Amino acid sequence: MKRSFTIYALGMLVVLLASPHVVRAQSATPATPATPAKPASKPKTSEVKYNLNTASKVELMKLTGVDAATADKIIAARPYTSKKELVSKKVMTQSEYERIHEHVMVKSNPQAAPKKTGR
Repeated sequence: MKRSFTIYALGMLVVLLASPHVVRAQSATPATPATPAKPASKPKTSEVKYNLNTASKVELMKLTGVDAATADKIIAARPYTSKKELVSKKVMTQSEYERIHEHVMVKSNPQAAPKKTGR
C-alpha cells in the first residue's frame, strides 16, 4: 500500500509540475481562423500591350531588349497576323521573343486591310 501511494504521489507531482507548461504551450499557439485565408493574388495593373501592327518606333523601344534597329525591323516586317511571326519572319530570335511576347499583341489594322469591291 505504501508503494502504491508513492507511485500515486509521484504521478500527481509530475502532473502538477507539467501543467503550467501545457497551459503555456496551448496559449502560445495561435487560434486557427474560422474562415480560410484568401490566397494572395497579383494586383491587377494596367500594363500596356503594344500592337505590333500600329506601335510607333518609340513605343517598341520601351520593350525590354528592343533597340532602334530591332524596332525598325519590326516596323519593316508589318503586317503581322500573329506575334509568333516575329520569329518566323526572322525579325528576332526566340530568346528575344520570350522577353517581349507578354507585352505585345497583334490586332489587324482596318486601315491597312484591302477593301472589297462589290459587283
